[in-house]
Amino acid sequence: MTSTGERTRQPAPVRFGILGAARIGPDALIKPAQSHPGAVVAAVACRDAARGTKYARKHSIPKTYGGPQAYQELISDPEIDAIYNPLPNGLHFEWTMRALQAGKHVLIEKPVTDTADEARQIFALAQERGLVALEAMHSAFHPAMLRVKEIIASGELGKVKSVSAALALPSVITRFFFLKDDVRYEHDLGGGVTMDMGVYPLGAIRLLTGTESAPLEVTSATPAGHPHDPDRIDRAMRTTYALPGDVTADSFADWSQPGWGPLGLLPRAVRTDVTVALEGGEIAFWNFVQPGLYHSIKVRSTKGKARTEKAYTYADGRGDKAWSSYRYQLEAFVDKVQGRTPWTWREPETSVTSMETIERIYTKAGLPPRVASSFKLDATPVA
Repeated sequence: MTSTGERTRQPAPVRFGILGAARIGPDALIKPAQSHPGAVVAAVACRDAARGTKYARKHSIPKTYGGPQAYQELISDPEIDAIYNPLPNGLHFEWTMRALQAGKHVLIEKPVTDTADEARQIFALAQERGLVALEAMHSAFHPAMLRVKEIIASGELGKVKSVSAALALPSVITRFFFLKDDVRYEHDLGGGVTMDMGVYPLGAIRLLTGTESAPLEVTSATPAGHPHDPDRIDRAMRTTYALPGDVTADSFADWSQPGWGPLGLLPRAVRTDVTVALEGGEIAFWNFVQPGLYHSIKVRSTKGKARTEKAYTYADGRGDKAWSSYRYQLEAFVDKVQGRTPWTWREPETSVTSMETIERIYTKAGLPPRVASSFKLDATPVA
């Protein structure tokens, strides 16, 4: 006979290990886990042992792995349930595959890999082993993004005609976001603004138009080369798309948007906006990337009054106004790992077809594809 206590007992928290002392780690996992009773950041691995120890102390992570074998030691730790992989893009495939082979669930920083074929292999192995692999496209999990999708789906403004999405930083603040020798400037490590910031406007376009099951048709792609490697690394990218139903779309991403006016001395504003034009009006969604900080959803009808909405929680009360998009993402990941149905989810085919679209963008732009990993999975599983 099962007791009441056994029936109501909560699953043990998912114990995470972080690969690398990543700057994104605190926002993407460490802080969100602090408010989630089902998640614990239990370990971090860093090949620079001193840096890893400093990182662990700063963020109260109890276990540290350091040295050349640190990553492998972490994923082999039997006390770790899930791996967060925020390594450079070019290392996503190898260390995600190794983690899955070791029997760990994996939360993979965006973009999921350098190539669509690598993404297919990751999700195939996860399915084969009964594990969760999720691309960390956090903005897709916030209620604000889903509210915009809901307004579109309601039909109150008619059918979608076009979508425009942008994420761009002015050059005057770029130094606060990127290192001089940032790995995002390295072609062999999967660098480029399309791989980094560009996935956000692309993802928003696909989510809001319901075109996540197939790669988009890229009609034009105009890059601006980065000074570090102008022939291979895009600092900026303007892209246009043709979507089903005669819908058009465009995206813009820029790490360092030049100033304007006399001699280009006037700085431009940060851009983080999506505009959806419909038959009967328009929806302007500001701060679609980090809506948990602040956002606005302006709905303008050609027949009625305009209104502004905000959605920090779901309409039925699920969530919390204090939660970031990363916290909503963690909620979904832990739910999936523990056998519950997440409130929303990013399907494997969405990540695979996103990479296919990115490959099309680079081809259309005349830039070389990102470099596929040379890693080959051992046929013998570790766990």
